[in-house]
Order: sequence, then C-alpha cells, then structure tokens
Amino acid sequence: MKLTFLGTGTSHGVPMIGCSCRTCRSEDRKDNRTNACLHISVGNRSILIDCGRDFRQQALRERLDAVDYVLLTHTHFDHVAGIDDLRVYTYGREEPIPVLGMAEHLHYLKTYIYHYLFDEQTQKGGGVAHLSLVAVQDRFSLDRLVFEPLPAFHGRLPVLGYRFARCAYLCDVSRVPPATLQKLYGLEVLILNALRHEPHPTHLSLSQALELVTELQPQRAFFTHMSHDVLHQEVEGELTRPGGRYYASREVHLAYDGLTIDL
Repeated sequence: MKLTFLGTGTSHGVPMIGCSCRTCRSEDRKDNRTNACLHISVGNRSILIDCGRDFRQQALRERLDAVDYVLLTHTHFDHVAGIDDLRVYTYGREEPIPVLGMAEHLHYLKTYIYHYLFDEQTQKGGGVAHLSLVAVQDRFSLDRLVFEPLPAFHGRLPVLGYRFARCAYLCDVSRVPPATLQKLYGLEVLILNALRHEPHPTHLSLSQALELVTELQPQRAFFTHMSHDVLHQEVEGELTRPGGRYYASREVHLAYDGLTIDL
C-alpha cells in the first residue's frame, strides 16, 4: 500500500492570493500547498479521501490514471469541488464510482452542490461524472481493505476521519471525541491536521496536534491541512531538534504535496 499526499493545504492554499508573507514568497516547493487530499494505492485500486478544488492539477502532477472510490470527510468546497473532474475516470466504465461518507453529507452534496450529476434531466452532451452515493456508519470493506469511519468535529460540524490497516486520517478537525480516540491507539501512521501556530476555533493547532500524538503514540505522525502560517523548513526543524518549540520525542513530520509513504 502506498499513501500519497495530493494536497496538504487549506481552502486558501499556499501561496495565498494577495499575501507576501515568508511562506507565500518561499521558493521551497514544500511550502506550495494545494487543497488537502490523500490518495491510497493498494493492489490495483485507487482510493481518494476527499476531492477538492485543486484535484485536477494534483491528478495531472501525479499522473493519476484511475479513481475507484472516493471517501468524504465533509462537504466544504475545498474537499468536494473537484468531484466534477472525476468524469474522465468514468468514461468507458460500466459501474459508477462510489462516493462514500456520512448520510447527511451525501444528501447535501446531491441536493445543493452537485444536483446536476444526479438529475435525469441534465443534458449529457459534455459528459458528467457517473457516481453512486454510499452512506457509511460502520466498518466497510473496499476490495478487502477495511475502513472504519471516525466521527469527529470541525468546530460544531460533524465530520469523518478514517482508519484503515494501521493508519488513520483526520483532516479538518478541532475536537476528537473519546470514542474515536480509543480507536487511534497502536497505529503505524497517524495523519492529523495542524493548521497554524495559534489556536483556531475549527482546526487543531500545531501544539494541539502534538498533544494528540503524545497521547496516542503512533510509530509515525504526519501533519497536513496547514496554512501559510507554517513555514515548512522552520517548523520541520523544530519538530526534530531537541529543545525546539515543537520538539517531538516520536517521529513527527510535516507532510507536503507529493509526499509518498510506502507501507
């Protein structure tokens, strides 16, 4: 199994429009962050967690030639705005691409964002993505890889993370309830959002994400969904340098667009 961070940024992305901060002016490619998205390659199957506004350029960059499943964390635009681009992966495919997620998220997606994909009256001349919506609540299997939905909160909004194999992905969360925390021990890889240095009402900060890593003690942890407040080289150094502001006794790294993890 291989994990690829297609994107590690926020809704603004980095660099952010109209900003001239150090990170937005950085020449380090690891400071260029598109909308957060994870790709899982297992066997001959291709699985996405989220599909945001920047998906097209991510797919071109990684030469992604197939998508078999999409798992949704929630329906904010930076996590679903690329779903229309899935149409190219449905050409010549008999079965629709399953899009899995929380029932209320799928209802919102179908009713308010992508109604034309599911409306039989929609003109098909330009082609539309052929999708099926699958509500998940308990464990489910995608070609023998078992996923477990992980309820969490993005401010007051209920969202999902996912556990699979000995990995877990929690993106755009500010609070992880006790029942979900109990499912996050004993991981090989934990992926968490870490928005910025200062606290935020709807996201984990760097310090809060590190507190969770300290409690859960995964073998490795990677931070994603980072804003332009986070300068990669500087913060990565503080994670690994004894005495650094964010020094972690465990293996913790900032993810970056294009990073791959082989498992």
